[in-house]
Amino acid sequence: MPIQVLSDELSSRIAAGEVIERPASVVKELVENSLDAGSTRIDVQVVGGGANSITVGDNGEGIPADELALAFERFATSKIDESSDLIAIGTLGFRGEALPSIASVARVEVTSRHAGAEAGVSYLVDFGKPGRLEAAGAPQGTRISVSDLFKNVPARLKFLGSAGRELSRIQRLLASLALVHPDVAFSLTADGRDRLRTVGSAGSGNIVDAVSGVYGQKIADEMLLLEADDSAAFSVDGLVSSPSLNRSNRTYMTLSVNGRWIQSRRLTSAIEQAYYGFLPDRRFPIAVARIRTPLDDVDANVHPAKAEVRFLREDLVYSVVQRAVRGVLSAHAPVHTLGSGRAGGSLGLFRTPIGPGGFSRPGERQADSGDRTMPAAGGGYSKWPGPIAPAETEIAPSDDLASAQAPLAEPGVPGATGPETVSRSTATPRETLPVLRVIGQSHQTYIVAEGPDGLYLIDQHAAHERVTYERVKARFDDNAIESQPLLEPATVDLAPGMMTTVHEHMEELNRVGWGVEEFGGNSLIVRSVPASLASRASGDGAGRVFVAVLDELSEGGSGESWRERMLASIACHSSVRAGQTLSPDECKNLIRQLEKTEHPNTCPHGRPTIVQLSVGDLEREFKRR
Repeated sequence: MPIQVLSDELSSRIAAGEVIERPASVVKELVENSLDAGSTRIDVQVVGGGANSITVGDNGEGIPADELALAFERFATSKIDESSDLIAIGTLGFRGEALPSIASVARVEVTSRHAGAEAGVSYLVDFGKPGRLEAAGAPQGTRISVSDLFKNVPARLKFLGSAGRELSRIQRLLASLALVHPDVAFSLTADGRDRLRTVGSAGSGNIVDAVSGVYGQKIADEMLLLEADDSAAFSVDGLVSSPSLNRSNRTYMTLSVNGRWIQSRRLTSAIEQAYYGFLPDRRFPIAVARIRTPLDDVDANVHPAKAEVRFLREDLVYSVVQRAVRGVLSAHAPVHTLGSGRAGGSLGLFRTPIGPGGFSRPGERQADSGDRTMPAAGGGYSKWPGPIAPAETEIAPSDDLASAQAPLAEPGVPGATGPETVSRSTATPRETLPVLRVIGQSHQTYIVAEGPDGLYLIDQHAAHERVTYERVKARFDDNAIESQPLLEPATVDLAPGMMTTVHEHMEELNRVGWGVEEFGGNSLIVRSVPASLASRASGDGAGRVFVAVLDELSEGGSGESWRERMLASIACHSSVRAGQTLSPDECKNLIRQLEKTEHPNTCPHGRPTIVQLSVGDLEREFKRR
């Protein structure tokens, strides 16, 4: 094929493919143009997740009538005057490509009245074909309507997600922009329903109000203020959550540089590192970090979407962010130093010693124990894969554990109150545990046990989580999960995009026992909870647990994978926690129930439930060999 100059229509579609990927891309470009125009109010309306129509209206300075048609020409912009403007970029918009790119793959109608003009003007571009200017009555500002997106590019259209998925992306985008620009009032209406609304605070830039509008007042009240050093060229301000307020994923961390919302793994890592020692593993803070740098120190042209930036002095920016966040956290919750070195007297770790005895359990045939041993591990800690038969005699838990979220006891045992354990098919091979004799509990977190080839530590939460998960899953498969009504329903404020998740998976949520209903905007009322969560999720706790479950499911997925993760999350929140004291009988009962599960070596999230210190390891440590 010979080299040829592409037609304007084809080149415009190619450019659109770089700039406009989905409805959220359209919203981003139009909203950033509104911000560049000095708007203090931006209203977004979408239908069908944005694929049907998107309307963005603002109260900015507007577009002069004699420049409106020119705005839809490629490489036409008011944001660049000379080449140096490409190095020190102080605006947000795409600088000449956004409007023509959108107009090449959609029907675009714009109505605008420039500041000081007596009347407005409207202009229509139909899939790249310009119309004519017409006078129109309009308030100061600009209103752009985009309809039939990608109608002339069916290949792009078929790769869009569901309307709910696309709406969720738009919600999260606008929420991020609202947090970055708290002085601007944002609103989002989807299919006639309010999805996001912030009040704005022109002149003051009250970021707490923005957080309240996005995440709810309860979260806003628990945030800590980051104050910028106005004398420094590099500084950061915003809000970060106290360590007690955390989430299971990173979606609650919002970053911006010089007013531009960005995504940066390096800066996200800086915030996470600042929380080291304050948060448990795999928990993440809520944060809004607005970074200020000299304009010529940051390159926003890394990618057409401009969500990624490159810093000239990246290490310095990283350090500024980390030190600012760490300083606030240290002032709020100072680290308590416990000392270093090995603790003396290891026997003091065992809180509930049990009397002497062998490896067998009451009613168990001693001869079987020879088939349940594991070869020496050869050093180090290892997971236990050895075989074992189920216990013939069960021990009921004490009253302390009976009041926990999901009792460890099983039916048919005198004094037991827990639900029936999961039945198991004998035709399928399964993981098994060795015969273990419980010695006690260490640090109210680990059950210490003796086995045929050494000592074993069982994570009580992970173990109970596995037991609870298989029980809940079996009941879910049998449509037998019970729901517990709340005496006092709980009101929950959801993050943007979460309401869409609730709508898409309402059937599964109801099936596992959640009873929720909408309360306006992004608020819900929780009226009932899964029975296994009843003791933990009472009162306001129901709302917190429901939000935590949704957070853990926010990475997406559908069908079986989503249900599996939902059940795993419910099991996690229903299980015995680290730091909870268990009696000897409760420890024994948990081990016996763990033995009966299909996969006793790991919890539903993949963490190990048990590790081994072999006899060989002990002999080497004590110089016996």
